[in-house]
This record gives sequence, C-alpha cells and structure tokens, in this order.
Amino acid sequence: MKIIKAQRAVRGWLSRRHTAAVVIQRAVKKYLSKKRELRVQRGIIEAQALWRGHRSRKANDTPKVVAIRHRLRKVNQRVKEEDRLCNKTTVAIDYLLRYKHFSYILAALKHLETATRLSPECCERLVNSGATLVIFTLIRSCNRSVPCMEVITFAIQVLLNLSKYYKTTEAVYAVENSVNTLLDLLQIYREKAGDKVADKGGSIFTKTCFLLAILLQDEQRALEVRNLPKATDRIRSLYFLTARKHKMDTERTVTKLKMNVSLNGSLFTQPTPRKAKARPRIAPDWVLRRDKMKEVVDPLQAIQMVADAFTLVP
Repeated sequence: MKIIKAQRAVRGWLSRRHTAAVVIQRAVKKYLSKKRELRVQRGIIEAQALWRGHRSRKANDTPKVVAIRHRLRKVNQRVKEEDRLCNKTTVAIDYLLRYKHFSYILAALKHLETATRLSPECCERLVNSGATLVIFTLIRSCNRSVPCMEVITFAIQVLLNLSKYYKTTEAVYAVENSVNTLLDLLQIYREKAGDKVADKGGSIFTKTCFLLAILLQDEQRALEVRNLPKATDRIRSLYFLTARKHKMDTERTVTKLKMNVSLNGSLFTQPTPRKAKARPRIAPDWVLRRDKMKEVVDPLQAIQMVADAFTLVP
C-alpha cells in the first residue's frame, strides 16, 4: 500500500514537472519567435530606408546639396563633446541655477531657447532640473527696462517651447502662480503689443498670449484658471482694450488709404481680409508638419486665442 502511494506521488510530481516544462518551453519558443520576427522586421525597415534614401539622393542630389552634405559630415567629425546640444543644455541650466550675473543668465536663456526648440530630450532635462521655477522667479523679478525685456522675451520663449511638447506642458503650468505671472505680463506689456523686442518672434505680449492659449487647451486646466480670482475679468479687459486699439488703428489706416485714393485719383480699394477657416495644430519646432501653427505676431489674434480658451468670445 505504501509503495502504491509512493508511486502515485512520484507520478504526480513527474506530471506536474512535465507540465511546467511544457509551459516554460512554450513561453521561450514564443519569445524567441517574436524576437526573430522583430529582428527580421527591423532589417526590412532598414533595407527600405536605405533604398528610399538612395532613390531620393539619386533623384534630388545636386552639386550644391552634395557639397552641403560633405560639409556637414566634416563639421560633425570636428565637433567637440562640450559643443553637443545636451552638454550645452546642462551647462546653461547650471548657469541659470547658480549664477546671478545678468550676462550669464541671458546667455543661459539663449542656449536653453535653442535647445528646447530643437530637442525633446533637452526639454525633459530642463524640467527635471527644476529650472522652470527659476525662470518664473526670474520673470517676476524683472522690471520694464530694455535688458530685462530681453531676458523676459527669451524666458517666455523657453516656456513656450516647453509648453508645445506634451511631456513638459504640465511642468510649466504646475509652477506656483504661473498663470498669475503670465497675466501680470499681459497687463504690463499690453500697450507694447506688436513691438518686436527680440530678433525672433513677436512681442512679450503675443508670446505670453500664445503660451496661455497652449496651457489652457486642457479642459481641466482651463476650468482651474477660470476659477482664479479676477482672471476672467482681466482677460476680458485686455481683450476689449486690444480690440479697441486694433479698431482705431484699422480706421486710421482706412482713412489714410481714402486720402491716398482721393489724391491719386485711383478707385482701387483694398480687399477685406478674411480669417482662415483651417485650424492649424500646435506642435514643437522639431516636428515638421504642413499644418503646424506658426508663432502668432498679431496682438488681436493672440488675445483672441486666450479669450477663446476662456470662452469669453463667441
């Protein structure tokens, strides 16, 4: 009897062992098969890419393009490690966090503007370093002098680049009093709307409007901002002031045109501009899309975007 029980136990153990071995073998075979399939698929994709590149070069290469390609290869061979974008970003973040001298801060912001415009990795590195809080603090500490306006312009552009990237948008909004800081900027620089403070892009006013509009694309964030004290009233006031200024400028332009027509004797009238119906998408600058929204320069269009996000204008 004991022998039979022992045999039954051994047979059960062997059966379970066999079943476990079958399960393990099946899983290993499935893993190896999938790995082999992925390797073959990757090889096919690489072969297709090589063939397409060869066809494109054969069809579109000109002596000028070939010369540019050779120059780029030579530049890449001579590039130093400290000149790489990621390393420059690290140095710029270090300058921004450690130094308080104006020239160092401005140089750091210029490097960060370029890095965040061209690389998503640099955007994530900037956010992980906690530099977004420093940038907002820097904006709040600036006055209306020309050097400070240049610092604010680059700082807003860095935040704008971060907000265009979906992985770092929340980091810009999550900074304490970020929306109030941006609303203060709109209030301060509303009469300078349209002035080009820096070489790239529009004014502080239009950049800040664009940044706010991007942050308020999320419904939850938009609801939180609408509940802020006086936020809606401030945007409504800014919108109507900008619209009134735009209307006055338009009437002044029309009057000048009529005077020119009466003096020149021409019956030519300017066509009425129409708004484009297509809605372009907001995307980082490293994303190449035909329907990508370009930076807004017109003050009325910029504040209109913010007002639409606040659902103030039908």
